[in-house]
Amino acid sequence: MFKVYGIRHHGPGSTRSLLRALEAQNPDCLLIEAPQDAEGVLEYMLHPELEPPVAVLLYDKKDPRYASYLPFASFSPEWQTAQFGLASGLELRFMDLPMSLQFKLDEREEEQLKIALPAAEQEPPAVRDPMGYIAKLAGYADSERWWEATFEQPEHEIDIFDTILSLNTALRDELKREERPMNRLREAFMRKTLRKAIKDGFKNIAVVCGAWHAPALHYLDRFTQKNDNALLKGKKKRKVAATWIPWSYPRLAFQSGYRAGLVSPAYYELLFDQREDTVQHWMAHVASLLREEGIDASAAQAVDASQLARTLASLRQLPIAGIEEMREAAQSVFGHGSSTPMELIEQRLVIGQKVGQVPEDIPQIPLQEDLESRIKSARLKKYYQTGYADDKALDLRKPTHLDASHLLHQLRLLNVPWGRVQEQDEGRLGSFSETWHLHWQPEFIIRLIQAGMWGNTVYAAASQYVLKQAAETELLSELVGLAKEALLAGITEAFEPLTERLGDAAAVTEDVYSLMQALPALTDIQRYGDTRQTDVESVSQLIQQLVPRIAIGLPPAVLHIEEEVAQGWKQQIVQNNRAISLLNEAAFHQLWNRSLKQVATAQLAHPTLQGLSCRFLYDKGEYSTSQTAQQMRFALSSQQEAEQGALWLEGFLYGSGLLLLNLPELWQLLEEWITEMPDSVFQSTLPIIRRAFADFSGPEREKMMRQVRFGAGKSASHNTTRPTTAFDQQRARKVLPTVKRLLGMEE
Repeated sequence: MFKVYGIRHHGPGSTRSLLRALEAQNPDCLLIEAPQDAEGVLEYMLHPELEPPVAVLLYDKKDPRYASYLPFASFSPEWQTAQFGLASGLELRFMDLPMSLQFKLDEREEEQLKIALPAAEQEPPAVRDPMGYIAKLAGYADSERWWEATFEQPEHEIDIFDTILSLNTALRDELKREERPMNRLREAFMRKTLRKAIKDGFKNIAVVCGAWHAPALHYLDRFTQKNDNALLKGKKKRKVAATWIPWSYPRLAFQSGYRAGLVSPAYYELLFDQREDTVQHWMAHVASLLREEGIDASAAQAVDASQLARTLASLRQLPIAGIEEMREAAQSVFGHGSSTPMELIEQRLVIGQKVGQVPEDIPQIPLQEDLESRIKSARLKKYYQTGYADDKALDLRKPTHLDASHLLHQLRLLNVPWGRVQEQDEGRLGSFSETWHLHWQPEFIIRLIQAGMWGNTVYAAASQYVLKQAAETELLSELVGLAKEALLAGITEAFEPLTERLGDAAAVTEDVYSLMQALPALTDIQRYGDTRQTDVESVSQLIQQLVPRIAIGLPPAVLHIEEEVAQGWKQQIVQNNRAISLLNEAAFHQLWNRSLKQVATAQLAHPTLQGLSCRFLYDKGEYSTSQTAQQMRFALSSQQEAEQGALWLEGFLYGSGLLLLNLPELWQLLEEWITEMPDSVFQSTLPIIRRAFADFSGPEREKMMRQVRFGAGKSASHNTTRPTTAFDQQRARKVLPTVKRLLGMEE
């Protein structure tokens, strides 16, 4: 004898009815719809520290790309059934098609050519989505809402499972829908497992499966053992391992993995634990969360909202208020019709932020064991496997903080983005501090399993992955990016081979633009390697090769280029000028300055780059004031087009306009150029001129306006009339020793 119970995965009402039915049946064997190769971890389900939501992770040890998970919540029928069976000492078996077979079938499907099938839209609605069709007939917009109102919310007697069986039997018999191949295999394997339990002598078997599968198991005599065996014959397997991993309500709310998701886990937990008082508890939670957000919410409002939700449920002929009724009531009472207050707490109210716990003594994969060991030593335990995001500031001069930074960067390399660095400035490599935004996601364990193919420790896996990525690319920019990530991650063993690949790629790269893209990052790596305690001598040798090639190749590369292209070159020249200025090499400076002079005086170079090069040469003292004025006079002369002059001015004024304020000769040249420009030309040139002045600070533009209004001489005299504060000798003496020490002048 056996009894089939058709349930909805993660359905709280199904679970309540199922537990009553199991107590009434008192079975001697339990069969549950779950992959059979997950049975090995059943023994841990009664562990007192295993707290749902959790999931069984099934994966191929040799090829971790093949991984799947079987999530459970405390209100899931499968979880409660297993708890019931284990606590009662019953025979407990998982009956679904093993993932070892499913993975192999997935692999076969990937290797075969895809054959176009008729579009699902061409099928009748009842065949395409039987439950959705029934829901529409009942007046519901979707099958989830209908099933919830019909089977999950009411307090049913145990005969509800006969009704579910009759409904799905009628649908399958009348529609004669062609089941998908995987579904036929799964049902054949479930029947095979059921027949074996009967053969093993069990007399009172309880079968718990998805409602749609119930008829395929209940009417066992409709399917011959021979046909089922033939369907399963010859199917190859992969070697699969299983373990427990933490899960979360946000993750449970998505449709992914082996089990379907659900919209509102937090509400379902409340519906399972306290069905009669669901509305009151939910509204009290609303009031509490709103007060946390600084919004007035009283107990009286919670009572009013509860009453309104029940009234809405009654009008809609529902057994109890559902999530939609409670949402509408809360918005009306707490938000006075506005949805804004509810949006602030929607995630915590409907989905929830609960995260499960897996005890440390449950076997884990080596990579996960190493990760948790390093998390402890880096003092990141409080941020691990929580449902909340938090920030962590690191001081890289402290060994523990440096280890934490290395670990987080290594995980990012392995596609496990537990954290992201909030500061993204260009010079962040040189900083001794990092601020990380940390938020652990349950699926990161899946990615960690997949990363296990590269090594049994996080460090080894990250090292091998970086080297593999480097071996697969010839692009200099990608190799520089990998080198930078390796430095941040403290992967010293991979750094030397990486820089060798960089040198090889740079040697065959003729594109000066690519070389200029690489140099600033390499300069940062060389300068700030000590911050990360990494030997970067090989990078210094590479820079010795790149700078001369860049200096020689830049002038001809910027001839005859368009405006849009010139803007890209402008950024590269700015970044390379900064990089070379930071390098303590006189030979580099001479080569670079010579290259800038060639660009500044090349008639066929883009005017923006001519002006930018002239500005840098003046800043370095390579051009005197008179030489700079001569260059500017030529660029803004009447023989040149006004637009070309405006573009030159844009490059020349890059960074700061103080140069014009401090050099009257240059200001006078600019004033004459603007004054003599015809109105028609001025109108067309104005956008470029405005662009040249757009990035100046407010005080700079204010001084320029004053200079235009009063003239250079008047502006100066105007400034001298401002009252000055007398110099306080007594106060100066107090700070003088500190100033001397800073300047290195102390005795």
